[in-house]
Amino acid sequence: MNGLSFITIISEPVYTVGDKLNKLLQHLLICCLLPTAYSLLLYSYPPGWSDDILLSHVDPKHRLGPDVDVDDYNNVWAVWDTATWVNGTAEILYSKRDSLGNCLIPETAVSNNPSYSIKPRVAVDASNNVHFVWYDQTPQGMGLWHAKLGNDGTVLMPSHLAVNGAGGLGMSMEIALNKYQDINVAWAERPSGYNQMSYTQLDSLGNPIIENIRVTPVGLNAYWVGIGVDSFANNHLACRTDSGGITDRLTYSKLDKDGDILISNEILGFGAQPIMVADQSQNIHMVYSDPTGPGIRIEYLKLDQNGNILIGPQVISTPEILNNSYADMAIDSLQYLHVVWQGDSSAVVHIMYCKMDTLGNYIIAPMKIVYPYQGIEPRIAVDRSNRLHVVWIDGRMNPGVSTDIFYKRGENEPGIEETTQLETTPLPKITVSPNPFNNSVTIRFFLEQSFSARTKNMELKIYDVSGKLVKEFNLKYTVSDIQSVVWDSRDNSGNKLPSGVYFLKFEAGDYSATEKLLLIR
Repeated sequence: MNGLSFITIISEPVYTVGDKLNKLLQHLLICCLLPTAYSLLLYSYPPGWSDDILLSHVDPKHRLGPDVDVDDYNNVWAVWDTATWVNGTAEILYSKRDSLGNCLIPETAVSNNPSYSIKPRVAVDASNNVHFVWYDQTPQGMGLWHAKLGNDGTVLMPSHLAVNGAGGLGMSMEIALNKYQDINVAWAERPSGYNQMSYTQLDSLGNPIIENIRVTPVGLNAYWVGIGVDSFANNHLACRTDSGGITDRLTYSKLDKDGDILISNEILGFGAQPIMVADQSQNIHMVYSDPTGPGIRIEYLKLDQNGNILIGPQVISTPEILNNSYADMAIDSLQYLHVVWQGDSSAVVHIMYCKMDTLGNYIIAPMKIVYPYQGIEPRIAVDRSNRLHVVWIDGRMNPGVSTDIFYKRGENEPGIEETTQLETTPLPKITVSPNPFNNSVTIRFFLEQSFSARTKNMELKIYDVSGKLVKEFNLKYTVSDIQSVVWDSRDNSGNKLPSGVYFLKFEAGDYSATEKLLLIR
């Protein structure tokens, strides 16, 4: 089974919604061939990265288009859409997690609009309020919508139309807040027979300051747009443009805070899906996909304020993975660049990560951070403690039926491969029986003496499918190799829980393991 062909998306932007869904499922159906270990919290790969945490509900729906940002408290705000293409509707959903991935606000609708709400982006402002923008229906076609929440999830500005739009092919959108907390949006639309990159600036209530500026010239088709802002509040935009039989040209433009175009459509080379950030010296760093071969590579460029190339193009993806796409990048307070992307190799799509300095040198070489499962379209954010937060689309929970949103945290340090670590580290084993169960289940832990001697801190917690903690046990350390706990299917308050899927997580020191439980009353 072949994975999704990024070349098809880049060079052939005309495709139906059903085609896109089918191709997405090709990525994720490979999970059917993997061991059946559906878990809420899974592998840490490599050390320094947390377990995989399920953010969305488990149901027969597809969830796509994730994005992530963090607030000053190191809480994580993730957003995605439901991609309910069958009946032409979709909603924008979000979840708030603390810095350890614990659920603060479960999957919740923010669009609340019975139309086709897709491709969301999220940004947290200096007051720790949260802004969402996305494509949704307008009188002219698919346009720009906005909603604003307080940090506790209170609705400060409900879902509303910000700017009319004209839809288009291969719709894409990126946002960035400037120092004035204006919301700067680059988005693709098709108002008059060709795709263009448009620029919009919204105030903190989502009202347009600059309603719509066409950035790319008339006659160019523009797709896969990106935007970054510097500390002068200048806007740096890029996209893929096609014209005159030449496709996949990577073009760059610069606008000041008032929307005046300072640099127009400068051709940097070939590429698409650009992501940009500015460093403290006001240089611009860009990652993007280059489909010109061999394969599809993730490349890096460094530009000065005049659009001159200082470094690059420099390939940062690995040669053994030929098809790479959907890169995202964040910069931390120490001025290190953190890049994630999907790497498609032999029908297995990995979530890849690397860390670089602002000279383009690897600090951490490219590595897989989701294992053994595959995923697509990762997004990354860096919190105030320089920890990393990644979300992506994953099909492990319901292979071939639905796709879900997963999350993991990184400690921003070099790591070693998990397989190497496991060779020298004795680990616990867990069994549960019976499973499925009606009223009670016995959970047994088999601990090697060498492992038990290293830690007396052991925890057992049980979560429902939304990520809510429903039961926890206080485990006492003993010298025995075998310990057991009986769960009577009640929550911490003694209430009987309903039938459904639950997940138990066992933690001992730096080790954690998770098992799926099925309660049938």
